[in-house]
Amino acid sequence: MNLSPQAQAILLLTVSFGKNDPKSSKPLSKSEWARFAVWLKDHNLEPSSLLKGDVQSLLSGLLDKTISSDRIQSLLRRGTTLGLALEKWARAGLWVMTRSDPDYPERLKRHLRLESPVVLFGCGNKSLLNKGGIAVIGSRDASDDDLSFTNKLGKETALQGHSIVSGGARGVDQSAMSGALENEGTAIGVMADSLLKATASAKYRKKIMSGDLVLMTPFNPEAGFNVGNAMARNRYIYCLADAAIVISSTADKGGTWNGAIEDLRAGWVPLWVKRTEDPKAGNSVLVSKGAKWLPDDPLSVKRLMEESASVSPEPSDLLQFDSKEPQPNPESITEAPQTKDMEATVPEVEPSKILVIEEKPHNHAIDFFELFILKTQEATANTPLKADEITSLLELEKSQANAWLKRGVAEGKIKKLQRPVRYQAADKSENQASLF
Repeated sequence: MNLSPQAQAILLLTVSFGKNDPKSSKPLSKSEWARFAVWLKDHNLEPSSLLKGDVQSLLSGLLDKTISSDRIQSLLRRGTTLGLALEKWARAGLWVMTRSDPDYPERLKRHLRLESPVVLFGCGNKSLLNKGGIAVIGSRDASDDDLSFTNKLGKETALQGHSIVSGGARGVDQSAMSGALENEGTAIGVMADSLLKATASAKYRKKIMSGDLVLMTPFNPEAGFNVGNAMARNRYIYCLADAAIVISSTADKGGTWNGAIEDLRAGWVPLWVKRTEDPKAGNSVLVSKGAKWLPDDPLSVKRLMEESASVSPEPSDLLQFDSKEPQPNPESITEAPQTKDMEATVPEVEPSKILVIEEKPHNHAIDFFELFILKTQEATANTPLKADEITSLLELEKSQANAWLKRGVAEGKIKKLQRPVRYQAADKSENQASLF
């Protein structure tokens, strides 16, 4: 397996090699990597720079409570362990991709932004990850009726030209995937554990070889079952799909419930729920929280996709850096955190120079963050401006402008200049580049 120096550095800094890992520092979490990636970009560095330069000198200006130069150097010394792991994974037919690779699923970046997985491991047809489809979620111990319904749903999804996205676990997941794959369809399996073992299974191997199936995970391919990983992967199932269907759930309990609630809060994709007569099921509670009952003709996937498109909620503009924290309810957020370098005297601005963000008629929800970026890039095309100047020009609340400026810098759409702190439109080439 040949990986670029960039990818090698990212793996060394963010991936745990489990029991084969030497006694070294703990790999960077997603939130830590998000901070570190922004710091590297602000200092015109790339992860690969750390493999060939004096790390101590390159990181001399890094001031972070949990990311130290010693920790980074310790992680980078795991080259031998990484090499052995890559050789083993390559023999099993696995591939590795990072967020900077062109094949990386755009849907994950769009919905999760810097919370999208830094590294993905997988086996099978990568192109399926950008195809979308119907996410089908439910209990491992679903009833026979639910499993029969799910299998038919997978079949109809395949016959109507769409993929099934699921978790690969027994019960509803496998029933939906089997329904699709047994009828010349395609499927995406987002694994919570044991990817290496799954790829060798006769149950999957033929479909992997034919290009009809891709199995992927953001976790070490050799990792065993872990409740935390099983919960965390739910968001990736939703974000790789166009719409989601919950077959069975238990209120306030389990991965199915938690994943559905997270989707309702974040608004990644429309959520549909199968009708049930079971009084113990949490399906009706999900509907009371914003999900929709499946249409009367639930196996008409075309109709489901059309209705999903018409009710698709706008993705949240809030960038979550710490995946351990629950997704906030946007209605409960009143003010974004302030930073000292953004505090400045607001200059007087002539009324004629005020840029107003107008709402224009669209056939879809307006992304106000993108409008903010557009207007900020126009205003700073020739001259960088301070945060308060941008706030005044665009007639925004200071907290909102600061939050969007921070996100714009993180996504490479705005450059942050120092001494004094000012902001300017990034070059087009910089806009197209992603944070590693």
